[in-house]
Amino acid sequence: MTKFIGRERELADVNAEFSARRPSLVVVYGRRRIGKSTLLQHAAAECQSAFVYFQATKLEEKMNLDAFKAEVVQALGQDPVLDGLSDWSSVLYWLARAAETRPGLIVILDEFPYISENEQALPSVIQKFWDSGAMKKGNMKLVLCGSLIAQMEKLLSESNPLYGRRTMAFELGAMSLRDSAQFLPHYSTADKIVAYSVFGGIPYYLQTCDSSVSLKDNIVRNVMSQSGPLYDEPEFLLQSELRDTTRYSSIVGAIATGANKTAEIISRVGLNDVAQLTPYLDRLVRMRILEKQRPFAGSPKSRDTRYSIVDPIFKFWHRFVRPNMSAVARGFGEDVYSRKVLPFWSDYMGLAFEDACREHLRLFAQERLSVPAQEMGKIWSGEYDLDVAGKLLDSSLVFGECKWETQELGESVLAKLKRNAALATRNASDAPCHFVLFSKKGFTPGLQKVAEIDAQVVLYDLDDLVDSPPV
Repeated sequence: MTKFIGRERELADVNAEFSARRPSLVVVYGRRRIGKSTLLQHAAAECQSAFVYFQATKLEEKMNLDAFKAEVVQALGQDPVLDGLSDWSSVLYWLARAAETRPGLIVILDEFPYISENEQALPSVIQKFWDSGAMKKGNMKLVLCGSLIAQMEKLLSESNPLYGRRTMAFELGAMSLRDSAQFLPHYSTADKIVAYSVFGGIPYYLQTCDSSVSLKDNIVRNVMSQSGPLYDEPEFLLQSELRDTTRYSSIVGAIATGANKTAEIISRVGLNDVAQLTPYLDRLVRMRILEKQRPFAGSPKSRDTRYSIVDPIFKFWHRFVRPNMSAVARGFGEDVYSRKVLPFWSDYMGLAFEDACREHLRLFAQERLSVPAQEMGKIWSGEYDLDVAGKLLDSSLVFGECKWETQELGESVLAKLKRNAALATRNASDAPCHFVLFSKKGFTPGLQKVAEIDAQVVLYDLDDLVDSPPV
């Protein structure tokens, strides 16, 4: 079996559900390539129960059912009774009976929306199957998995027949920087962060990289070459969920090049008004490609809504590949990288580093600040900006600066951070504050001495972001 990287919490949760002495109805969803299938199959294998894994495709209902029955035979063996079954309900009841001699039998229906699209009654069939109690004797586990996020979320909605019946449901998100770095063991810490800022926390993308060659070569080969596996990945992802991708792609492209307010996007794309733009933005947010942002509470512009691209491959591709697609298609990917990427790399990485630092605090603030994060964002205003602005579960506040620069940070940066934090809290209560600084090149001896004396000041270098703390 291929080495399984990261996902410790998710794997533990799924393992606990698969090991429970009761039947399970599990709903798992998340964008394509994010590792849902691998996680579920790995968990099933670890539980050492019999399991059937079936990945549906866009076929007629009968063809998907026949393909599913073939997977059942492959996993559990031939049965003349199964051969004669011609509908989903009968096959599910057959599996429930099979679970009586194979307790804890796991059945995974991957890309479930492809099945239910042509068999719209299938959620109702599963509801009746679940309510019948047929799964109880063998503690059967039925998993519905899918990449079409909106359709999978409908399975959990109040209007769906399966509402209130799932025993476990979750959306699988991108991997953390800390986990993603494990795919690239031979890279420097800085290159691991750069790779994360291009390929994101998507296992499939990271597995296309070979850390025995340079990061530049991986980017050019995989993304900026017509034969590369990620050459047109953003367009493929849009086309897999949308009928007409032109306007959606144009909106993402506008945001990638700096148009992050609705008025700017409307002007860049050529729409008429906000009402015409909003449905497209909402769909891209639901697809986890865009994020709708407002400054952290307390900012003078807390109602100033902006949109940002949260998927790094979309951000990089629309910023650097799409505008130069003709040259890339003619085989000049390396020249595009040298002339169109490198000159703007510092600006790109400055913003990407901020994203990585905020995400680190969302996940791991408790490691250095003692308390988990409740909310983590940033503040922008005409008066001051803060790269990090958030709150911990004990109501203390966090303010920070993130610098992807070639020099050490000194006490002047801390002084500026404290001045801006004072502006951010002038109308707030006297909540305790933490001041955090993230730096590519480290910190001056003077600032390190301040941090040793003042517990409110916390310094993060690149290793702090990538490496797990010692146990």
